[in-house]
Amino acid sequence: MDLRYLNYCRPGNPFYDVEATAATDPTVFPAVTGPLPEGWTRTDNTHWLLMTPPDTRLPGQGWKIHVSATLDNAPRLLDLVWDFCVAERVTFKFIRSAAILKQRNSKYGDRGSSGKFFTVYPVDEAQLERILTGLGDLLDGERGPTILSDLRWRSGPLYVRYGGFVSRLGRSETGELVHCIEDPEGRLVPDVRGPSFRPPSWVTLPDCLAGALAARNSATLGDFPFRATRALHFSNGGGVYEATDTRTGASVLLKEARPLAGLDEEGADAVARLEREHWALDKLAGLDCIPAVTDYRKGHEHWFLAREYVDGKSLARELLSRNPLVADDRTEGAYEAYTAWALKVLDQVEAGVDAMHAKGVVFGDLHPNNIMVRPDDTVSFIDLETATAVEDEAAPVIGAPGFRAPAGYTGTAVDRYALGCVRLGVFVPLTVMATWSPAKVDQLIDLVTAHFPVPADFAERVRRDLGADPHPGHVPEADPRPLWTRPTAESWPALRCTLAEDLLASATPHREDRLFPGDVEQFALPGGGASFGFGAAGVLWTLSELGFAPAEEHVAWLVDAAARTPDLRPGFYDGLSGIAYALDRLGRPEEAAAVLARLDAAPLEDVDHGLFGGLAGIGLTQLHFGRTEEAARIAALLADQSPGGVAGRPRPGLMRGAAGGALLMLRLHEATADPKYLHLAGESLRHDLAEAGWTESADGSADAPWKVPFLSFGGAGLGMVVEEAARVLDDPLFAAARDALREVTAPPFMLNSGLFHGRAGALLALRHLHDGTPATEAAVTRHLDALGWHTVRCDGHLAFLGDHTLRLSADLATGTAGVLLAVESALGDAGPGLPFLGPGTR
Repeated sequence: MDLRYLNYCRPGNPFYDVEATAATDPTVFPAVTGPLPEGWTRTDNTHWLLMTPPDTRLPGQGWKIHVSATLDNAPRLLDLVWDFCVAERVTFKFIRSAAILKQRNSKYGDRGSSGKFFTVYPVDEAQLERILTGLGDLLDGERGPTILSDLRWRSGPLYVRYGGFVSRLGRSETGELVHCIEDPEGRLVPDVRGPSFRPPSWVTLPDCLAGALAARNSATLGDFPFRATRALHFSNGGGVYEATDTRTGASVLLKEARPLAGLDEEGADAVARLEREHWALDKLAGLDCIPAVTDYRKGHEHWFLAREYVDGKSLARELLSRNPLVADDRTEGAYEAYTAWALKVLDQVEAGVDAMHAKGVVFGDLHPNNIMVRPDDTVSFIDLETATAVEDEAAPVIGAPGFRAPAGYTGTAVDRYALGCVRLGVFVPLTVMATWSPAKVDQLIDLVTAHFPVPADFAERVRRDLGADPHPGHVPEADPRPLWTRPTAESWPALRCTLAEDLLASATPHREDRLFPGDVEQFALPGGGASFGFGAAGVLWTLSELGFAPAEEHVAWLVDAAARTPDLRPGFYDGLSGIAYALDRLGRPEEAAAVLARLDAAPLEDVDHGLFGGLAGIGLTQLHFGRTEEAARIAALLADQSPGGVAGRPRPGLMRGAAGGALLMLRLHEATADPKYLHLAGESLRHDLAEAGWTESADGSADAPWKVPFLSFGGAGLGMVVEEAARVLDDPLFAAARDALREVTAPPFMLNSGLFHGRAGALLALRHLHDGTPATEAAVTRHLDALGWHTVRCDGHLAFLGDHTLRLSADLATGTAGVLLAVESALGDAGPGLPFLGPGTR
């Protein structure tokens, strides 16, 4: 799971959303809205408040100072550092609320930004030394989480590192947009925020930091008896390592806990949870399903627990490779064999939970990643850091989505609820959806019993484990209609209207950040709420193409959102190109031309080659507007790059791979009849197929990228462009690849319903690749039916769960708009398909 999604899950909100604003957040610090020092300016954003003194010009990069803080001392430190920085007339910024500080220091917070409460920007090394000395005198002895990327100054919460003062984005070796600094040759290089202090190689350490560096280098673990051999996992609370006990030579599992970091909902840090795990392992010693403790000690500033290393794989990994529904294993007897194995494992899990309870321990975080399956198929439980005493009747404070007991569950009932979810999850790993309503639980049970030969009492055991009230506060829907009935050509027009009306009911034109609820990228991308992939442009375009005239208010929102966002990216699905395209299709040519003019002025040096946000999408947009010469110029830029381009080696496929560039070349050939574009299209597709690991003799291994059934990357989207090429290129490679990739788009199980990473995208690709055979038609029918796995009713409206199924989404990439587009393609008279990839022969 992408842990960013958890940060956008607000309690009681059915949609991904940002934290409360400064006006509504009760934990906001008074300085955010208090009086300004004379001549100073204040700039507020989602997390930080920037304070700039008059007549100040900052360098683009340099040595900057960080102050860390706990929830307890943050208000006091804010007053002290504010007064000091105002007197020094130095630019600074700080986290604007206690809620944000807690989130950034939480277990699921980003390790690169963890601990940072204040940032101070000295203009030169003399001011750096003066501020460090002055703040050190004020803050020595105060507590704060360690900032891993920085050099610690003296004994307080002061840290320093070399980095960017202003935001400059560039491409990493993998193609990801990252914060950058400038090297001596003027090139942008990643501004690395790693787990240790490592300034850029060309930077000289200021003399004032020599003592701090010497102190850091002298702080060793000394007689620490463990040597890490492999890092297994990192979180904001610390690391997990396979290690060697130097005293015995035995392999152990070594867990590290950082003080004051990795906070849970109650504010307990990683050290407190490690102490809890040590208690639980001691209490449960002797059970064959519990690894034995080897050591527990402090090493320098962190705490470490060493325990027996469990050889095996997590139950989560085992079910992904063994489960025939998930792995699309169609061999005879596969479902019967897996069911027998899974039931044997589940019996052991239940026996182990009962044994823990008998010894007075509640696990508190039971889920398939915390259950290890040894090579002999026996089980062991790991990660008991949330364990509590049975008599405490404690509620869960941390839990995996889809397995965490709801409000009101305490003590052993917490583990029993999770056990019920594990029973479901080993067969149909969609238990996150069970939290929405009793109807979703019934649906999941029906899916299990329809596919697997489970015992007759399976449903009864699941419901018994889930308990009497697994959906507290749930009000049964008065609507007697089922959640989803597979649409047909006859029923689709009515359902299409219903979905469009329910989507429009979620609109929030009073908000500036988004018009329709969608994926978390709405908030991560500049102007993401207006974008084609995740925002208003894609939703309004979809509705319009399906015959639903958008409201004037909604189109005006899109126009205004584009105008008020100066830093929109140039790409199609993430920026200006897609917005210009949508406005043109919505009948707003003047507004589209204004956005297109901004696109013309946008620099393209650091743009990758892909369709999502790169040259391919920009070129196709120019071609859409009849600007063939400009499209050809962009195609030349793309051709001058290797297919990996400035983005290194992105995942192959439609959105970010070379297939997007191939699509641009194919469309340019249609527009110009120039054969060179056919040649370039073929070369790009051969590159993407090779990157995907596909050959005519491919062994079909499940982990090959071409087997991934996604529109965004992998086989589904790649297959659509290969199909386009096979129509015009007389090359048996493309015909063979098209037929193989068609098979990729028909898996029985998918985690998401969305267009980019889910079933809607597979359906759209399958319809594009349709060969008229009964097998393909059966796969289309299966997709149409299984879209209902991800439907829920929210305030009476039918909606689809977005990526990771934690919240609902309406957008094109992950939500209802994408489902509308895909089903229209499958059942409508003339579905629009994706932009630049409409169905049928051109």
